[in-house]
Amino acid sequence: MVSTDTAQCGCITSTGLERLRYFPRQLLTADEMRAEQEYLLEKQRRHNRFLHGWGVVCGLIVQANPSAGALVLTICPGYALSPCGNEIFVPEPVIFDLMATLQQLAQPACANPGLSATAASAKPLHIMIRYAECQTRPLRTLPAGCGCDDSACEFSRIRDGFEIRAWPTAQAESGDSKTLCDIQDDININMPPMPPKPNSDWVELAKITFTAGKLEVIDNSTRRVLYSTAQIQAQVISDCNKA
Repeated sequence: MVSTDTAQCGCITSTGLERLRYFPRQLLTADEMRAEQEYLLEKQRRHNRFLHGWGVVCGLIVQANPSAGALVLTICPGYALSPCGNEIFVPEPVIFDLMATLQQLAQPACANPGLSATAASAKPLHIMIRYAECQTRPLRTLPAGCGCDDSACEFSRIRDGFEIRAWPTAQAESGDSKTLCDIQDDININMPPMPPKPNSDWVELAKITFTAGKLEVIDNSTRRVLYSTAQIQAQVISDCNKA
């Protein structure tokens, strides 16, 4: 599922989070329910961002799909955390048509005016992914007043999704410059600073290079890798067994 919804979950910059305090005979509306959801969601995003970081945890390999077309890619299933702490889960392979992207880049209204599909195909493209939400399951709302007016529809669910784009330049955040050894050497003087607010919520998956309008190289090594606790534990066990 690829979302086209432009509403994205950004990074909240408030100094503190507020949760609801329930009491008897309290009037609860949709605003209170949304506040409760946002509190839990932002707590999880903050946990992911500060304790785990961001990057591709597993999968999401970008591969050529020549059976579907010369400029068609397949993004394999996988999981990632975005710079804002959002979970990005791709449960099944996704077909991504690069030709449509090249045609969009050629439109004068876009960020690259006058860029033709041929010229764009001569430059590298960065395959990016980010979290997105999709509204689903529309339902009739209760009529207001006497009930004579036609009832409107409202979406009753928000589904976690993702958006995939191809950009001429990388949109993702840069990686951390300090290693664990650097932090340990400096820990008696200064603790690691709080990470700055991300400028982008995109995660890079691969860099695509073209030759004569055809796919030449799909470089998956440009992605930022985020090692899971299970992977780190397996590495520690392996190193201990070798010692």
